[in-house]
Amino acid sequence: MYKHATSAQLKLKTGVPQGGVLSPTLFNIYMSDIPTPPEHVSLSTYADDITTLSSHVNTKTAQQNLQPYLNEIVTWTQNNDLQINPDKSTSILFTPDQAEYNTTLNLHINNTLIPTVKHPKVLGVTYDPKLNYAQHTDLTKNKASKTTNMLKALTSTNWGKHKETLITTFKAITRPILEYGSTTWSPIISNTNLNKLQTVQNTALRIATGCTADTNIQHLHDETQVLPLDIHLKLQASQLKQKAQLATHPLHKYTTQQQAARNMKQTIFHNNNYTTNINNASTDITEQDIQRNIKSIHTTVVANYLANRKHNKIINEPAPKINETEQTLPRGTRRTLAQLRTGKSPFLRTYKHKIDPLSQPTPTCPLCNIHEHTTQHLFTCTNIATHLTPRDLWMDPVGVAALLERWTDAIGRI
Repeated sequence: MYKHATSAQLKLKTGVPQGGVLSPTLFNIYMSDIPTPPEHVSLSTYADDITTLSSHVNTKTAQQNLQPYLNEIVTWTQNNDLQINPDKSTSILFTPDQAEYNTTLNLHINNTLIPTVKHPKVLGVTYDPKLNYAQHTDLTKNKASKTTNMLKALTSTNWGKHKETLITTFKAITRPILEYGSTTWSPIISNTNLNKLQTVQNTALRIATGCTADTNIQHLHDETQVLPLDIHLKLQASQLKQKAQLATHPLHKYTTQQQAARNMKQTIFHNNNYTTNINNASTDITEQDIQRNIKSIHTTVVANYLANRKHNKIINEPAPKINETEQTLPRGTRRTLAQLRTGKSPFLRTYKHKIDPLSQPTPTCPLCNIHEHTTQHLFTCTNIATHLTPRDLWMDPVGVAALLERWTDAIGRI
């Protein structure tokens, strides 16, 4: 109803109305009597997306097990006024044997051969015969990289949204793309492919902080309080594994599944070294227990990451949390502070000399002309007296901002 007006009534003889509140429930009811797969065949469905699988050491045997079930599904769809389009259906052979990669499967729908492809997409995840997810990585990287352009539109060198707003935007539009379906592929993906995704996150964090392109990766994550991608993927996998211990969870059966005799790829339920685990001794575990354990896993993962960080080279200790007063400063000033905390800022003569020795021939301080113009020297130069120390870059950013203004004024008078 819109402005007290209603649309004309329509009687549906088949299917369910698209967009209706009850439509998902009605569709589940509509699909509930789909034929049960026989032994050695499994069925996975999500709405109208149907995936059938057959596993066997012999490819031909797997096909012989699967084809009769496909015929049953076709008959069922015809009886329920549904249609399967063979041209939009695909088949793939998952195998560790490289000699079988070019095998064409002999599976049919309505006497039409189902095309055999190497990279089918199922619910947004792109698969491949060896299950190394290389194609999925490349597609994900390209898609996620486009969202960083949105972050660039929100900020620049001296203007734009605060770092906190940009990080929230990153978590809303970029990270979901990077981590989509990660509990499936994260225990399997190679370090090379993982690094491809990490570079997108690095780009987003550089935009948010304003740090230079040669800034070390840990500093970007310290500045933004964002976990590196591999740590965050393991955290998500650990939390899902914990949720699955609840008896009513759809994945609960996998928590007690035995390791297969010939399992080439481990899942999060088999690879205990990949996840942070809390085993529940009680068989009647509650939702409250699960939520408490999830929080405990998060605390443990974050604490372990923080404890194993390398020391910040400016203060020779792990970087402390930045005082919230920094949020009162302009974008340009915060950008400079973030750069100084890692010693890589155009504000420093040493950095400008390193980047372009020809246009900036000397790295020495422009005021004392004795010591190198580094982050540490900003606090020790005899020409600019201050009680502040390099640690105040984190603890008193407003005070350091005032110190930088004094430096700017003094250099301008030279």
